[in-house]
Amino acid sequence: MFHSSLSQQESMGEGEEVVMEFYSKWKDEDWDTLTYAICRKNCILMLGPDAAVAEGQKQPLTEILANDLEKRLASQYREKINSSDLAQVAQCYFNDKGRLSLEEKVASFYKERKGLHGKLHRDLAALPFNFIVTTTPDNMLIEALEKENKTPLKKWYDFNGTNPPMVEEEWTRDKPLVLYLYGTLDKPSSLLLTENDILDYLVALISKKRPMPRNIESKLHDDAKSLLFLGFGLRYWYLRILLHVLVLQGRKKGNPSFVMEQVNSVHKKDTDQLRQTLLFFQRGDYKIKIFEEPFDEFAAQLKKRYLEKYPEPCPPPPDKKPSSHAAPKVFICHASEDKEFADSLHEEFEKEGLDPWLDKRDLWCGDDWDQVIKKALSEVDYFVVLQSHALAKKQVSYVNREIYYALDRKPEFRRGICFIIPVAIDDSPLLEELKGNQAFDLKDRSKTNIKKLANEIKRDFIKRGNQ
Repeated sequence: MFHSSLSQQESMGEGEEVVMEFYSKWKDEDWDTLTYAICRKNCILMLGPDAAVAEGQKQPLTEILANDLEKRLASQYREKINSSDLAQVAQCYFNDKGRLSLEEKVASFYKERKGLHGKLHRDLAALPFNFIVTTTPDNMLIEALEKENKTPLKKWYDFNGTNPPMVEEEWTRDKPLVLYLYGTLDKPSSLLLTENDILDYLVALISKKRPMPRNIESKLHDDAKSLLFLGFGLRYWYLRILLHVLVLQGRKKGNPSFVMEQVNSVHKKDTDQLRQTLLFFQRGDYKIKIFEEPFDEFAAQLKKRYLEKYPEPCPPPPDKKPSSHAAPKVFICHASEDKEFADSLHEEFEKEGLDPWLDKRDLWCGDDWDQVIKKALSEVDYFVVLQSHALAKKQVSYVNREIYYALDRKPEFRRGICFIIPVAIDDSPLLEELKGNQAFDLKDRSKTNIKKLANEIKRDFIKRGNQ
C-alpha cells in the first residue's frame, strides 16, 4: 500500500483534473500503522529533493539551485528547459561549462546556506528513526538531529567510486544512520547532478559495477520494513526507475509503505508525469492513496500523533528475540522447485533469532556464484538441506555441489557435533550421501515445527560454547 500527498495549487487548471481523482483522506488506521512501524524501528525515512525546504522558504533548495544555474546558461539553453528540474538544468550547465565548474557552483551554493534548517526537519528529527535516506547534499537533517542531542552516522553511496562495506554499527534512535543516497559534498565527484549521472547511477546499480553495500540493500528490500517517502519527486520517470531498482524489485508487493508527494509548480509536464506515476502504481499490484497536505503540516501531525501514542520508548519487537550469544549462521540448501518454502523458512528462522543464508537473498547479479557459495559454506555454523522429491531427482544440478561442499567441510567438526541437518519436507527417502546425519521431520511445514527446528539449532549452538 503506497500513500502519497499532493499539495493542491491555487490554480492548477487542466492539471487539477488529472490528479483530483486520486485524492484521499488520512484515516486513523493509516496513522496507527505508520506510528507503530516507527516505534518498532520498522520504518525507513526516505527524504527526497522536494522535502529540502528551509525555514521561511517555499521552494526546495534543489529548485532554487536549478534556478540559479539556469540564469548562468546561454539563452539557447534557457528557452528549452524546465528551470525547476535540477537534473535537466545541470546537464545543460555541464555541457556548456564542464563538470568542475558545475561541482564548484553546487558546493558554493550549499556552503552559502550552511546552517539552514526547517521545522519539517526538526519534527522528523524528534522521531525515533534509526535509518534515514536523504537524496540532497544539504545538512539540514543532520543539524536538526544534533539539536535533538542525537549523533547521526553520516554515510554516502558513490556511483563513481568504490563503496566499501558499511560496518553496521548499532543504529539507534540516538545514533541514526543517515545515508546520502545521491552522494555528498565531502566528495563532489559522488554527487548525482546531471541526467547523464542518473543513467550512470542506474548502470552502476543494475550491473553491480558499483554495488550498494549489502546490509543497506538488505534493509531496503526487507519486507518487514515500511518506507516513508517524503518529497521523492516521483513525477519524474527516472526517479520511478530508481525507486524500482533500489527498493521495489526486492520487496513483496502489497506491503505497507507511505509516499508523500507535492507538485510545486504548475508545469503541465510535471503534472502529466505525476499522473503517469499514479497510473503506473495503480495498474500494478501497489495500492495508492493521495493525501492533500503540505509536508511541514504532515510532519507536525506525525510528531504529535506519535508522541501522544508512544510517550515512552517502545520495547523490543516480540519477534526479535534478544539473545545472550551470537546468532547461529544457517545455510539453507534446496532444489529450485522448493524455493518458495525455502524463502518462508528463511523468514521464520530470522524471526526465531537465527542468521539464515539463502542464495535468492544473498547472491547478487554479477557475483561469482561458486566462490560466494564456497565462502558462505566456510563461514556458516549449520547446513540445512531440504530433502524432497525434487531434490532426489537432481541427477545433475548445482545443488549437489553445495551438498558435497558441506560434506567436505564436515570433518572440521568433532564427532558428535551437528553441522549437516537434512530436513524432510515430503516423504522422499533420505539421499544416500546424507545418511548418517540426524534428519528433522518437517513434512507438515508448519510454523510450530519450524520453531522447534530453530530451537534445536540454538540449543546445539549454545552447547558448542557460544554463550
